[in-house]
Amino acid sequence: MRSSDIVIDVLPALVPGGGIGRYVRDLVTALTTLAGAPPARFAHPRDFRAAARSRLERSRLFELPASWWQLRLLLVAGRVVGRRWDRFYGEPAVFHSPLGYGPCFARTRLINHVHDLTTLEHPEWHPRRTNLFTQALMPAALRSASVVLTHSEFVRRRVIEVMGVDPARTVTIPPPLSRGFEALPPGEARAHVARRFGLEGDFVLHVGTIEPRKNHVRLVGAFERLRRAGFPGPLVLVGQTGWLARPILRRIERSPEAGSIRRVLDADDRDLVALYGACTACAFPSLEEGFGMPLLESMACGAACVTSQHPALLELGEGCSVVVPAGEEEELAEALIALWKDPGLRARVAAPGPARAAGYAFDRWAARIFALYRRELEAAGVAAPARGESGADT
Repeated sequence: MRSSDIVIDVLPALVPGGGIGRYVRDLVTALTTLAGAPPARFAHPRDFRAAARSRLERSRLFELPASWWQLRLLLVAGRVVGRRWDRFYGEPAVFHSPLGYGPCFARTRLINHVHDLTTLEHPEWHPRRTNLFTQALMPAALRSASVVLTHSEFVRRRVIEVMGVDPARTVTIPPPLSRGFEALPPGEARAHVARRFGLEGDFVLHVGTIEPRKNHVRLVGAFERLRRAGFPGPLVLVGQTGWLARPILRRIERSPEAGSIRRVLDADDRDLVALYGACTACAFPSLEEGFGMPLLESMACGAACVTSQHPALLELGEGCSVVVPAGEEEELAEALIALWKDPGLRARVAAPGPARAAGYAFDRWAARIFALYRRELEAAGVAAPARGESGADT
């Protein structure tokens, strides 16, 4: 029997870090704490981490009869034979796929969430198994989805142009600043990073998983130039080790400034707020982004940021950052040198950031997501009961 609720694939919450994992945890928070939230359950594979499970209401969990690896094989095999997955996922009225692979349904309305198209357009940046899985499932999911959801107009346009999706089936809803992500006074931020990480004085900050598209190799080269110009502090890399990271880690290890490059693997949101607030400059020179959450976070915290000239980053932060071509190591270094040597420039670059970031408030984002869910429930012929009105700005 068909249910009257939404099922969210919360598999990305398995991952301690990463932008999609953070996004899914924000979804869970919104759906379980805010008035006006439509009814929702959270689907997960059998091997879902106990720590992640403990953050979710047991009554809302929907355990799939397969581990993650079994599920991958089932979905790929099902794509070959044209299987539909309504019963497997509990016959929901609406299914939200934050990883964008679907699956395809017969009756359930699918919200297929595409963060970027890099596994299709730049497979060299991803492990082969990830490419094979995504390439097997995403195109069919895009064709069958009721809604293709993106975080930026850049990705929405790529979905239309590259994948041939009808524009009428696309929606852009940027992600939020997580709750509690508020800037600290500068003195408090510096005291926090000194106590927590032993960092005092100048440092350059980068936040992001170690993976090819984040452009760490050029960032390290630019940092070496910055050090040769007399910069006294370290480069602080916050983020887990991702895929295809060995050449990047080798470049870091072989750098003449390796002793001044620090990695932080365990920063929570309060740590991040302090790091953004205390850094001399934040560098985010990605080759490709679907949105650019570290840029938004740096803007919210009043950090001066250098970003690559990528359409998604321009869409988010134009006028709030120094922009350089992603392939130009020397220009990145010159921008960092200029910010270090000129406190007035740092202040001018950072000044418009907090006001821009305020437009990405958590409750405002949640109201837009809830409106999308209610619309899809209504299209499925299901009333969308709620616990009251959230009062959030849509």
